[in-house]
Amino acid sequence: MTRLTYPYQKSFQAFLVKKELAPITITEYSRTLTDFFNYLRRFNWAYSSDPSLDNILANDVRDYLSMLLTQRDLKTDTYNKILSHLNGYFKFLFTRQLIQHYPTVTIKGFSKERLNPTIATAWLNQLPTLLNNSQLSFYTRALLLFSAKGFTSRELLSPGFYEIAAKLTYSASEQTFLTAFKAFLNPRQQLQASPDLFLKTRLDREQPHLTAPALHKYLKKDAPLVNFSLSPQKLHQGYILSYLLQHQTETEQDLQLKLRLDPASLHYYRSLLPK
Repeated sequence: MTRLTYPYQKSFQAFLVKKELAPITITEYSRTLTDFFNYLRRFNWAYSSDPSLDNILANDVRDYLSMLLTQRDLKTDTYNKILSHLNGYFKFLFTRQLIQHYPTVTIKGFSKERLNPTIATAWLNQLPTLLNNSQLSFYTRALLLFSAKGFTSRELLSPGFYEIAAKLTYSASEQTFLTAFKAFLNPRQQLQASPDLFLKTRLDREQPHLTAPALHKYLKKDAPLVNFSLSPQKLHQGYILSYLLQHQTETEQDLQLKLRLDPASLHYYRSLLPK
């Protein structure tokens, strides 16, 4: 029996067969989709914590494609072929009303020029200015602050993170932001009867915590206000890469402990460093 490696695999493969595609092409589709969903399960918390197809956004697809370019140095035609596979799959799902949105519809392939994907680290130096920017939502700014402390969005959204946050050391600009953030949070904490930092705006005593998809809505709205990706994954990568660049003499064991990475993940992030 063939092990299913991505959602609706059987029906999608039957669709490809009906289109009379060559077996090798169908295999390439399967290879692309298997790799894509393995990547989401490992590196995308919004999907891994709630593996719904509607949790896959355009930025998640872009992150995957950026990883392929950075880590695997794809040629333009290979990149376009992989994007075509993903687009064909999501079009299949969308036209059959299996998903509510079509995450690849705005993503274009390359012509002659190659994308030079970079993981932004400059935002770490801009943090005081970003925290003082009242145009950005409090949740976006809080994500930036705690990402700069090395925490993932999964950790931030977990119950009890406020206890960890209370033990951290903060600069003067960070303290100023936290004072305003606490004033913003106070009515929400009272509403939900919870001391946590990322909370829903509507009463939900059973599940008061902000979900990853809800956080993404704040980030999507704020994205045009900054010149770097607000993807939580990209922010965390930026922190890790910045740390690795500044601590190149540390041992593998120390880096794994400090960054809370297993050997395979540390190797992955090292592969993203500028050559």
